[in-house]
Amino acid sequence: MYINTRRWDIERLMCRCSLYTKKKKGERPKILIHACCGACSVYPLIYLACLFDITVLYTNSNIYPKEEYDKRYEALKKHIDFLNKTFNIEIKLILDNYEYDEFRNYLLPYADLEEGQIRCTICIYKRLARAFRYAKDLGFPFVSTIMNISRNKKIDDILKAGEHLEREYKGEVNFAYFEFRKNNGQDIGVELSKEEDIYRQDYCGCEFSRRNK
Repeated sequence: MYINTRRWDIERLMCRCSLYTKKKKGERPKILIHACCGACSVYPLIYLACLFDITVLYTNSNIYPKEEYDKRYEALKKHIDFLNKTFNIEIKLILDNYEYDEFRNYLLPYADLEEGQIRCTICIYKRLARAFRYAKDLGFPFVSTIMNISRNKKIDDILKAGEHLEREYKGEVNFAYFEFRKNNGQDIGVELSKEEDIYRQDYCGCEFSRRNK
């Protein structure tokens, strides 16, 4: 017998989340989650809604052009609205300022490098650093990111950045890392994003990744 295991994984995940959030509402610790776009957030936010009281931070001044930045924000907001309505929860969303020119200056010396090299390492670090600052200012004990859902991101870059920032903040803010790629995480996210009609981009974000796609 053929069993659509991916469809089963989706239904099991959403059922588990629905039951847990109804049972445990109001008892979950607070966490600030950096999200880079709507498409990548689909699986991680469903997964984490079972465990935390979530606030999502959209801080992505790497994204070019501004119209693309806005598209990805609207896609993220659409998914969060869906989750809040479906599971009767209150995931909150913070929109950071768009400061592309300043961010671009950090990436420009490495404009000609391929994806996955130091330009991307810097980009990941700067966005996580921004998230840590928000977490400290707003009193979040935990901060995390959904970027590691993508197979195009280097796990080591994310882990090293998070661990370095945790040491810098001396335990005031703790980095929480989740292995979203396990159990078909990215594939489930892709399928669900299609069902929700969530915008899916075709390049990472900065003008250099757009140019080289």
